[in-house]
Order: sequence, then C-alpha cells, then structure tokens
Amino acid sequence: MNKQFKNSISLMLFFVVITAATSCKKTAPNIFNMFEVTLELHQTSPYSLAENQTLNEGDSIYFDFTIASPNKDMHQVVLQAGGTGLGNLRITLDDGQRRSYTGIIKGVVGANGAITNATIPGANGGSIGNLKNGANTFRIWAFDAQGVYLGDGYKKININVVNEITHIVNRKIYFPDVDSTNGSANSYLNLTTGETYNYQTGAANSANIDLGIYRTKTVNATTGAITWGPRMYSLSANSVPYMPNDISSWTKKATKFAAGQNGQATPFLRNYYTREALVNYVKGRNPNLLAHTSNLSVGQGVPFVFPDGRYGLILINQISLDGNTPFMDVSIKYEL
Repeated sequence: MNKQFKNSISLMLFFVVITAATSCKKTAPNIFNMFEVTLELHQTSPYSLAENQTLNEGDSIYFDFTIASPNKDMHQVVLQAGGTGLGNLRITLDDGQRRSYTGIIKGVVGANGAITNATIPGANGGSIGNLKNGANTFRIWAFDAQGVYLGDGYKKININVVNEITHIVNRKIYFPDVDSTNGSANSYLNLTTGETYNYQTGAANSANIDLGIYRTKTVNATTGAITWGPRMYSLSANSVPYMPNDISSWTKKATKFAAGQNGQATPFLRNYYTREALVNYVKGRNPNLLAHTSNLSVGQGVPFVFPDGRYGLILINQISLDGNTPFMDVSIKYEL
C-alpha cells in the first residue's frame, strides 16, 4: 500500500468520525422556551392587574387571568407571592379545565388577608397574606397531577405599594442624670426625624420634641445594690418626672404613649409594615399616657400618638444603664 493511498484512507476515516460525532450531538432544552404554558392577563375591570402597577393601601386588586397548557393536563393553578417557597393559594382544576383555566382572584392592598378566595371553586382556602409597602411580586403557574411544574407563561405581576409609613432605625438617647449640671446629654427625641437634643439645644427645638427619657434609682436597703428604672415622658406631662431640667418656658408638644408592650422585636419588623397594620395595633393599645410610671425594657414596643392624631410605635432595641454614658437605643415607625 503506497503512501498516497494510506493518507486517503486516513482522511476518509477522519470525516466519518466527525460526521458520526456531529449526528449524535444532543441539544439541551432551552429553559427560556421549554415550558409551553401561556398566561394572559385580562383587563375586564379597573381593578384588573397588569404586569406592572403602583397602588395605594386600600385599593382593590383583581388577578384576572387565563392560563393554558396546549399539550399537557394541568392539575392545579397556583398564585404565588414572591419570596415564598410554595404557592400560597392553590386552585384544583376539574376535568374540563385541564388545558385552559380562567379565573379572577380578588383582594385588597392592605394588612388584613389581602386575597379573598372563598368564592373561588376549588380553592384551598389559603391566602397570599399581606402586601408590604414597596415592591411585591406574584406569579401564576400550573403543575400536573404528579406535581411537575408546567410553567407560568414567563410573566410576573409586580405591585408597588406606595409607602405610607416612615421607619427610622437605631437612634440613641442618653439618660440626663450623669450630666445634670451641664445638661449636655441628648435626652430628648423628635420622633418625626429621629433627631435628639440636650438641655442646651432643646429650648429652641422644643416644639419638635416628642419625649424625654430619664431613669429612677432604687437602692436596696440591705445590700446597697442599685436598680435603675428607664422611662419616657412627654414634655406636656402635668408633673415633669425629671426635675433638674427646668423646661417651664419650653413649648410642650402633647405626644401621648401607651405602656411598654412586651415581645415586640419581631412583630415590629415583620408585622407592622403597612400603615393599616401599624395603626390597628397602636390604636388597640390606647396611647393616652403623658409619662410612664413603670420601667421599660429591651424588646418592648411603646405605642404613641402625635397631637395631630397620627399613630406610631417605638421599639426599644437596647438599654445600657452602666458607665458614664447610659443610653437607650430605639427604632421608630409612624404613619405619614
């Protein structure tokens, strides 16, 4: 066999191998078109949702849609709120709805359940829960009888809820008794802005001051141990609890408080994120005190009402009663 013939055979074998390899190559499914389910959002009502909208608390909302699966039977349709692992509201379909389902899921932007589904045939009785201020995202998708995800039409429903509360975090207020002579401890707080003032700067800003803090001192007659009692008061209190500072010429803003409420660290962050939720909670605690007569502690919430009738809540994050600069660290939420 001559050299030229050997080269021809080698070249032929090379092309056979390449052709075979090419014919055996498999294309992986494209996740951007592998699901055939379609989702159509209808606009049959002023409350019907599109893919993007900005709404206010109290607005009605309709998830008004048709979901269809041309080649596979659907078993359930799910309305899912973003950030949750599983669908919140599930609708079990009957035999006549396996390839196409049309429904309207009605709700309200607010703090009390948000989605009402009692009239939806096949619904599981669940709720999507509360819509928070800011961005909220929802998906409507289907899965088959084996629980296999069939798709969501590659659509998301975005609802931006207009913010109606202010959240101020980590403001330190200092107990004034460590510097009662000079009055340099920032023991007064403006709940609207989070600004703090001392006795020297407070007079010019007294119309904006909602509260002062002080601490009682109890000495154990037997052991001599000292117990401090942190408290808040309004400048309009009939008898100002902290007497070393003469505020008789100051403007007295009549912000009122309720007693400290235990166990509020988690609810403050997770529950009171809409104006409705915050107001309902605070109003239920009837803030009508101008001064606390019992000690406050970490994790408590202090409900309050401004003179103009707006409600809010103070969370006590930290209290330090030792050292030369004892302080209370608070966060604040109030309705705009």
